[in-house]
Amino acid sequence: MFSRRLLLTLVLVMVLLVGAPASAQEPVTITFLTPAWGVPPDEAALQAFTEETGITVEIQSVQMADLYSRVQVAAAAGEPAADVIFLTEEAPSNVVATGNMLPLNDYIADSDMSDFNQMDFWTQDGNIYGIPVYQQLVMMDYNTERLAEAGFDAPPTTWDELREMAVAIKEQGIDEYPIVMGSNFDWAWYLMALSMGDPMFDEELNPVFADEGSQARRAMELLLSFYRDELISPEILAGSVTQHALFWSGSGTFHQGWQGSMDYGNNTELSQQAPNVGYMVLPEVGNTWSFPAAIGISAASEYPDEAWQFIEWYTSPENQVAIFNAFGLYPSRTSVAEQLNEEGVINGYEEIVAQSELVNELPRYALWWGPFTQTVSETILQAAQSDMSADEVIDALAEEWNTLKEEYE
Repeated sequence: MFSRRLLLTLVLVMVLLVGAPASAQEPVTITFLTPAWGVPPDEAALQAFTEETGITVEIQSVQMADLYSRVQVAAAAGEPAADVIFLTEEAPSNVVATGNMLPLNDYIADSDMSDFNQMDFWTQDGNIYGIPVYQQLVMMDYNTERLAEAGFDAPPTTWDELREMAVAIKEQGIDEYPIVMGSNFDWAWYLMALSMGDPMFDEELNPVFADEGSQARRAMELLLSFYRDELISPEILAGSVTQHALFWSGSGTFHQGWQGSMDYGNNTELSQQAPNVGYMVLPEVGNTWSFPAAIGISAASEYPDEAWQFIEWYTSPENQVAIFNAFGLYPSRTSVAEQLNEEGVINGYEEIVAQSELVNELPRYALWWGPFTQTVSETILQAAQSDMSADEVIDALAEEWNTLKEEYE
């Protein structure tokens, strides 16, 4: 009788434990390292997550420039910088390739991830290290009214045509500095070269941008002419203003922006270009690259299961809508983007979709990508302020790439 009673008691305890809600389990606190725009905007929803799961999320908001160095310093000390880490487009070389992130394959094995865009961006050697949070393309927008005033009824379809339009706009006194791009000097070159159809690197990461007669050489020559002919404001070269701030202050007709910049440009409280900003699909071949974001788990986390629960909540449709409403960041879920478009809240949706079909990603997973891009910016700035030729720039950059590649490999 005693044994039977003991057995029944044990069974009852097991049933109670299995059936207990998550909030009744032992509470756990995890940390989330993120820039300001990654902080969950809906505090009530985050609190509901804690009440439902028993998982408290401690937010550590830092400047983006400090996030990766913080991860690397913590790793050197053998400690996790956080349990959950926000990942931007530079994460593949900064923290993924260096082994700081946990592969998520086992967690998503039984999940349908088909609703998420750009999963491949966060995949290396078959391992998935981040779940996409938002997606962004490098895009261009323009002032439709100024273009029409200059006598043009459509945006340019080639870069040479864009230059001709810019010259005409400048000569007619409509806009003194019609092209607003290049405060990120390296990005301006990548954008032009990719859209001209240059692959820039082959599968073995050889710098084909240096090939004789490459479109990347043509792009560099044209970009330098923009600076030297003052189609781009000297303020950009001086580093006294960013291209975005300059454009929103009312200067410029063609603007190197991003997926979402049209909304900002047409906000009358923020931009003197409003309400005349529209997207243009990039000229010629039209390729661009992306700078998406994701969320992942530190390889050193003591609470990976709890971290995964938070990631599932963070990337849910409801929270993606909240992030879009708070920061205007384009959702990574196709279903959420379609829902927002049906509600009429995404401007330039057709151009965004068209541009999203023209993407040639840069090899930002290469460990030496960071040092290389810094050299690109420095060399272009030097050339724009001197008589250094486009060929000299390209040859120097190819040599630097090969040197770094040999050093890191």
